[in-house]
Amino acid sequence: MVFSIRLLLLLIGLCTITACGGDYEAELLAERWSKHDWSQNQPELWLDINNDGEQERALVGFGTRTVLVAVLIEDEVEQVDFVEFFINKPSQQNALCSAKGQLAIEAQDDSLVEQFGENPEGFKSCQNCQGLVLKDFAGTCSPFHIYWDHKNQMLSWWRN
Repeated sequence: MVFSIRLLLLLIGLCTITACGGDYEAELLAERWSKHDWSQNQPELWLDINNDGEQERALVGFGTRTVLVAVLIEDEVEQVDFVEFFINKPSQQNALCSAKGQLAIEAQDDSLVEQFGENPEGFKSCQNCQGLVLKDFAGTCSPFHIYWDHKNQMLSWWRN
């Protein structure tokens, strides 16, 4: 009886820790980039952005002057790649129009040749290819399309 009570208490404790625990990856990124708010990452975004057969976690952090989109390439936060965008700098192509936005997964199954005359450097389109899209909440800007640059082995982006 004592054993089953201890087991029950242990299970309750584990459930409490799991339910109440924070977002481990977001907390580690907050230590690295402390001036950015990493709390807007629910639900978690998992995708195979670099087509290596493994799922990577994507997170977005909002600061006062910049937005960071980070992708954990491996299970360790030390293996993170990121792209940075300015906030409210209308004269710059790499600026989000508002201080808040939404990150989502998008399919990369279409070539961009028809739209741009060529694909962005390192861009790969295929039936299973995935990228990210960052849209501002105001809806006044074109979204950022974030992809894995297969030539340079890093995150990159394009925008209309």
